[in-house]
Amino acid sequence: MTTPGDDDSAAANGPTGPARPARNGRRAAGLVAIAASMLLVLGLVAVLALRSGAEANPLDSDAPALADVRFHITGCRYEPDSGGLVTHVDVSTSDTGRFTVDVEATTDEGADNLDISTTHVVRVTVPFYGGSARKQFDVVVPLSRSDFRDGYRKCRYTYNGTE
Repeated sequence: MTTPGDDDSAAANGPTGPARPARNGRRAAGLVAIAASMLLVLGLVAVLALRSGAEANPLDSDAPALADVRFHITGCRYEPDSGGLVTHVDVSTSDTGRFTVDVEATTDEGADNLDISTTHVVRVTVPFYGGSARKQFDVVVPLSRSDFRDGYRKCRYTYNGTE
């Protein structure tokens, strides 16, 4: 028991006196550690989400070609105002991936003979991000009037790496 004249500070403060600031400091350090670990976990989740989104980009060099694709290529006509041979491509799919088509201007001899190469080639890659989609576009193979007069009047198509 303490009398009014006793000046024993340890007994006067009791268990809640000096120990309280130390507990608050430990509690604050614990809360900071918990918040830092939560931020670390959220950061890892964000990095993984971005990485998985980057892997699904149809324009990457290692992106897959479309497995289920329907396309129709029409026309191969010389249009001097457009700058060469023009062909129209219509592609539809429900896949995620890319559709790549090479259009070559050839002569009569080169139209069916793959051993005859040409310098008049255009490659077009179109991305598809999944879901039912249809894209239509024109491809212009640059060709001068003199090349057209020299017999470059036909188009040869290669799509997604196959004939």
